[in-house]
Amino acid sequence: MRSRSWLMLAMAAFGLAALLAVACGDDDDDDGGSGADLTAASVDCKGLGVTAPARIKTAGKLVVASDLTYAPMEFTKEGTDTAIGADVDIANCIAAAWGVKAEIKNTSFDAVIPSLKSKQVDVIMSSLSVTDERKKEVDFVEYMVAGSGILVVKGNPAGLKSLADLCGKDVAIQTGTVQIDEAKEQDAKCATKIKLSTFEGNNDVVQAVASKRAVAGLMDYPVAGYAAKKVKGTEVVGEQYNTGPYGIAVRKDDAELKTALAAAVEAMIAKGQYTAILKYWGLEAGKLK
Repeated sequence: MRSRSWLMLAMAAFGLAALLAVACGDDDDDDGGSGADLTAASVDCKGLGVTAPARIKTAGKLVVASDLTYAPMEFTKEGTDTAIGADVDIANCIAAAWGVKAEIKNTSFDAVIPSLKSKQVDVIMSSLSVTDERKKEVDFVEYMVAGSGILVVKGNPAGLKSLADLCGKDVAIQTGTVQIDEAKEQDAKCATKIKLSTFEGNNDVVQAVASKRAVAGLMDYPVAGYAAKKVKGTEVVGEQYNTGPYGIAVRKDDAELKTALAAAVEAMIAKGQYTAILKYWGLEAGKLK
């Protein structure tokens, strides 16, 4: 349920991959501990039988705003500025099906909607939660489901199982996220208040947990799961909660593009590319039902 407003620009060029390289050290995970070996799902999308909107076809590209700091959804390949992740693969698949290229513009999360509305980009694909408030500004094509998760210190020394266990605990959350609202709602029920630390970037939330400055961090569940796999000293407790859809955002006056995107996503689901991409990134739980 990503709903971020501010990001640490100094981390934007590196994303979570930079943090992982520092935090992992030797690791027995199949992915090598840094995510460097995960690049792109191998899918052929040219035969989906869908058509690009006229202006996209003429331009020869689909320009996508994405904040590349949110592994495994969208981030950069370690040591490069190459965009990778599930959202990137889906964008590339749609573009390939249309016979054009996807141009991923690394955009801070608080700027993705303004960049769309000002026509700097064609769409947003950036783990953008579909909310009533956002529906007033943009239209959506839903393509995935995600919820919130709790990242904790390895071994869960505080014995956390749910939001109710956060009372009196040191908790890290990124500024501007729906998880801030979740924590505040829980805090109102607490006899002992939550000791909340907020950070401009989610990378800092993960690091706060890994370094034991916080016993827990709240973030989108897919991102928490990826961080727990890659960053030593962390794990996820419980199941995801407060689930809701991610959406590809388009301008409200861009009905042709919205219709074409919906057709492309539907074709990807029907012909298997969608499932293959989510499986590659370990995101099968987020499949649309």
